[in-house]
Amino acid sequence: MNEWEIEELVIEVAEHLEGFNPLVRPGHPAYLTGPASARLVVHPIWNQRGRIRVLGVYPGGSRGTLPGLRRHEITVTAARGAKFVAKRIERRLLPDYRRDLLACRERLAKRAAENGTRAEIAETLVELLPEALLTENERETIVRWRLDGASGSFTVYGDTTSAIEIRAADRELTERIAYAVQHRST
Repeated sequence: MNEWEIEELVIEVAEHLEGFNPLVRPGHPAYLTGPASARLVVHPIWNQRGRIRVLGVYPGGSRGTLPGLRRHEITVTAARGAKFVAKRIERRLLPDYRRDLLACRERLAKRAAENGTRAEIAETLVELLPEALLTENERETIVRWRLDGASGSFTVYGDTTSAIEIRAADRELTERIAYAVQHRST
């Protein structure tokens, strides 16, 4: 099947899949987009004439960042028509894909909330310790600081401060930092 035939098939299949619409753009794979960010990409199988591969895609490349997400894919004989392809997708692909897509969206929402809380804690620490250096990556934020003879670091994972190290600080500074972190993380 060539690109044009795939695009036509996707348009026809969308008519038989409730809630799905075709997304066809020249030079790009053909998609079926549906509710709850569902996206199905349709490719021809080059070494098997008349067959297509339908693959469920997770949002924003999250399959690479969230371990354990299953791959959802079926192959179908396109020659049997759009209605047949739609029925196969509905029966063989969508039940498990929808369940895992929902779990993926929940994990992404949880990660976004954790990142927001982590940013709030880091912001509080930077306000409290204006000379602090901030290092961030996808999973943690490290705040390193030096104030007079005192120094320390905070490593914040997700929505909690996981590691606090304070060296040579007086009691007042230590209590202010502990108070700020405690009230910001609750």
